[in-house]
Amino acid sequence: MNDFQKIPFWIAIIININIVVGSAFFLGAQRIAVLCGIFAPFAWLLCGAALLPLVLVLAHLAKRFPEAGGLYVYSRKTIGQSWGFLSGWGYFIGTVAGNAAMIHAFSVYVQKSSLAPMLARFGLLGVGLDVLLIFIFTIFNLMNIQFLEGFQVLFAIFKLVPIFVLLVGALMLFDSSHFVLTPVSFDSIFGSIPMIFFAYVGIEACCAVADKIKNGKEQVSKVILVSFAAIILMYFMLQTFIFCIHGTADINPFLNVLGKLTNNQFVISWGNKVIYLSILSSFLAGFYGMFYYNNWNLYAIAQDNSIIGSSYLLKKNGNNIPWICVLVQFVLLLTFLFITTSDHYLVTMSDFGVTIAYLLSSIAFFVVNKKTKITGVLALLSCIALLYISVKTLYISGFHHLLPFLALIVVGMVGYKAKLVLKERNSIKTDY
Repeated sequence: MNDFQKIPFWIAIIININIVVGSAFFLGAQRIAVLCGIFAPFAWLLCGAALLPLVLVLAHLAKRFPEAGGLYVYSRKTIGQSWGFLSGWGYFIGTVAGNAAMIHAFSVYVQKSSLAPMLARFGLLGVGLDVLLIFIFTIFNLMNIQFLEGFQVLFAIFKLVPIFVLLVGALMLFDSSHFVLTPVSFDSIFGSIPMIFFAYVGIEACCAVADKIKNGKEQVSKVILVSFAAIILMYFMLQTFIFCIHGTADINPFLNVLGKLTNNQFVISWGNKVIYLSILSSFLAGFYGMFYYNNWNLYAIAQDNSIIGSSYLLKKNGNNIPWICVLVQFVLLLTFLFITTSDHYLVTMSDFGVTIAYLLSSIAFFVVNKKTKITGVLALLSCIALLYISVKTLYISGFHHLLPFLALIVVGMVGYKAKLVLKERNSIKTDY
């Protein structure tokens, strides 16, 4: 693959930011303000600092193993093929579940807008819109890297609209009365941690396509670190802007700024429509980026002949895209949404799969790095905290939320073991 067919450094950073900064922040920012009060901006900094060791571990591993597959490769090459398969397959399935939640959340919000009557006319209410969007982005994922780059830059520019409105609002509507120290309960602050932690999930996405980034061996770790620093700063600043304008009022912080800046109903109405659409675009940016990157996770597993149908999964189209991997994701996305459209179900499955992969990658770091043990220990603690949050969520909501995920994990592991048996039999035949 020549440099023209690879992702430039700054585009890789934009895609990483687009994947991470999305629905989790835009829908949860004011809830964080309500729970944490004046400490809300610092809650983002503290959780970012808590995840920094894990990010450093992933950046180190990405530089050491700049190959397609990311977290799967790290575990396979350090702690064993079976653990690698569990990490890669769990991450792949978890990411598909998270993508299903993201696209359905987009559909729900669109169907609550003024577009609902038109969608109803074309039979696109319910999961109908989900299916259409998944089909469209499946086609997009069959396009070349330049197509991905163009769309992600467009999404990034559009995402700047609500950010710019908040900045203007913070300058014009700053209210010092909001910055009064009021009692905040420990339970409230603790309740905000899951939302904040998982608003950072996805920072590792570019690891899956390290070999697709220009000078990937040198640049992929920088992509992770620069994008993570930018995201922490962005979260802190936006939460501060929100608090300057709204304090702890439990309202939509983005759609209630123009009404305070002007009485012009035309500006308020159309301005809020643009803001609303730009926020919704963040869902699509994250969905598109993760869909594209996740294809290469499955491709990497197939490269090791560790999954049934590996030879088919390795087939590429004229745009150098593993098109059968794309179709597998398409089918799994539809499968998840036909099983459940509950965001809680889908996000719980996603969080669990990604956290397991994080944990195994942290263990992989210990194997390959003998010097900076403290970073590895802190990364493991971060993973344990994430795992604790996931298990606690399951305990409260019910472990049945994990059943579809576990069923697919079992199917994958059974297929993996069957593949190993076939390899051994073929090896014996060859010896004779």
